[in-house]
Amino acid sequence: MKLHEPLKALYASKWEELCDALQTVVCGEKTGVKPAYPFLLGLTRWEDDRPTESWYTDADLKVMVFGQETNSWVGKNDDFGTPPSPVFSPNVSVEAVMGIYEDFYASYYHDGTFGYNGTRYGTFHYGFNRFAMSLNAAFPGKRIAYVWNNLVKIGKAQGTGFCGPEIYALERAHFPVIREEIGILKPDLLLFLTGTYDERIRDNWYDAQFSALSPYAVNEVAQVISSELSIPAYRTNHPSARLPKGEMEARYRAIVDDFASKR
Repeated sequence: MKLHEPLKALYASKWEELCDALQTVVCGEKTGVKPAYPFLLGLTRWEDDRPTESWYTDADLKVMVFGQETNSWVGKNDDFGTPPSPVFSPNVSVEAVMGIYEDFYASYYHDGTFGYNGTRYGTFHYGFNRFAMSLNAAFPGKRIAYVWNNLVKIGKAQGTGFCGPEIYALERAHFPVIREEIGILKPDLLLFLTGTYDERIRDNWYDAQFSALSPYAVNEVAQVISSELSIPAYRTNHPSARLPKGEMEARYRAIVDDFASKR
């Protein structure tokens, strides 16, 4: 596939090195936090028993939406054993982990939004959907494709929250793939629903600056500006943030209005 193969090649080029580096964490008896499988993107859909990426490649606008990190990310692939384990294993193939993402999208993502009810991703995808609805309304008649990504590619095998400095340092040293993912998928817009994970953003774009988007303060809604980032990019709160009624949607509208003014 046009995008599947370069994504797979990117991940495969770093897979063995990453697996080797993580073994001290996976196998360490005293290690309290174990890593989940990394968040590998996969865009293949099956239509009439044939694989396709046209839902994304043929879109008029392509949007990549970032969350914070992936927790307890597991799949149902046979490659994961019975029962499937969320703990990172070098015996699991890149193709199988990419399949987790593809299966998730096939199950929950339809017509540009997520059927989030009843899933453990509900809060994040509630916000994701609200943004998608706002952007779709601003570009009637346009076909918009949304891709979900995370700033931290390796999360906890169990529990929630940041995986910790040891695992994250290994990820940064052996699996810094976000900028290359963007280079392959070529989105038209980046949205960071991450709250003030600004240092994580700077881990990928080292000179990133955050410019407040009126009428909001810089820690509420900001444009992300970097000499190495040519795509319009914005950062606002994670959807789990407690905001006054209607405030989440208002912040999304401010981003959409600014982006639309630049098109």
